[in-house]
Amino acid sequence: MAALLAGCATRAEDATEGSFAPASAPQAVEMEMAVEESAADMGFRNDAAYNQTTLTSQDTDGIQERIIIRTADMGIVVVDTEESMKTISQMVEENGGWVVSSSVFQYDENAKTGNMSVRIPSGGFDSFLEAVGLMSVEVTRISTSGQDVTEEYVDVSARLDNLEATAERVRSFLDETKTVEEALEVNRELSQLEGEIEAMKGRLQYLEQSAAFSMVTIDLTPDILSQPIEVGGWQPQGVARSAVETLIDTMQTLIDIGIWLVIYVLPLVLIVGIPLWFVIRFIRRRRAARRVEKVGTADSKDSTDSIDGADGPDSAE
Repeated sequence: MAALLAGCATRAEDATEGSFAPASAPQAVEMEMAVEESAADMGFRNDAAYNQTTLTSQDTDGIQERIIIRTADMGIVVVDTEESMKTISQMVEENGGWVVSSSVFQYDENAKTGNMSVRIPSGGFDSFLEAVGLMSVEVTRISTSGQDVTEEYVDVSARLDNLEATAERVRSFLDETKTVEEALEVNRELSQLEGEIEAMKGRLQYLEQSAAFSMVTIDLTPDILSQPIEVGGWQPQGVARSAVETLIDTMQTLIDIGIWLVIYVLPLVLIVGIPLWFVIRFIRRRRAARRVEKVGTADSKDSTDSIDGADGPDSAE
């Protein structure tokens, strides 16, 4: 019995060391919350190596990790446009990202607006958006999106492996060629395969980099432009906006009328008006000819009557 109990105890210890017992529902919830807190503690940091490893790693069951390309578009109100852009650029570069493009526009004498696009490590995507929101006076808009390219990545990887294997077999054919023509044909086929291999490698690199570094576009508006102008309860910018909207509506109506006239009315006028003009012209000419004939007939009759009247008295005498 002592030996049996010792054997059972040894098996229990081995089982405890080799695997974890399934957690109960409360324990599972606590574990999930702990994982989320750990991920949140990562923050916006330089973690490109971690992201790159996570993108292409596979677990023990051979399940491919999801490859997500994340993008965001933000609109913020800041006190000083140029100073805020410098702060954002410094924050991005210190955490392993870079500024793709930036531009500043002189809105008026006292205000400037700005726009910038940055690449940041995807591990700090959410924390970067939070940091930009905290440094701004107001977040006017924010939208995020994610594109799952896992299927394309796996497909391109498989095709790349097949092409590389085919290229190796074609290279082995070079030793078996006997004529210059055969060697040139093999080299031509090999060059085509190598071109396709390089293109696929470039595509894989693009997907990896796009997923490892997220794109964020930010529009910056100075606080002075976001404040409404109000004088004694009257807001002239509201009246100006209404006037501009009315002007745009009027111009749109006039343009619509012009389009209808050119596309719809003008062809009808040409199709119906030209034949009608010829008919009216023909009728007018006929009427003019008849008037001329009537006038000629009347003149001839008057002349005849005059001659008859002149001959009458002489005959009577």
